[in-house]
Amino acid sequence: MKKAGITPPIAEGGDMGKHISVAQIVGQYRARLEAILGDDLESVVLYGSQARGEAEEGSDIDVLCVVKTPFDYGDLIERTSKAAAQLSLEYDVVISTAFVRSEDYRTRSTPFLMNVRREGVAV
Repeated sequence: MKKAGITPPIAEGGDMGKHISVAQIVGQYRARLEAILGDDLESVVLYGSQARGEAEEGSDIDVLCVVKTPFDYGDLIERTSKAAAQLSLEYDVVISTAFVRSEDYRTRSTPFLMNVRREGVAV
């Protein structure tokens, strides 16, 4: 998994003179996820076109949250969707979040997880 390399700036709040990077947005999202999930959040991984440096205008921000303990997917979506929605509205982006248990992230070999491990950027 890569450790650096993120993407072009995004105009903040529609003001073309003020820019914020995808790394900064994901950093803010990670801080909010840490506040919500606490020690259960093991890591946050940016993947997809933003991680590969192939994002175009309007590309979403794909984030995988690696969680330490077993979880109910619907419960995690309910607990974290407000944080994603607030940042999405503030910066006019779409944040798409997926969740995986840390043991599954390390050991399972699904095409999705193999792709995230290959191209993902830890944030």
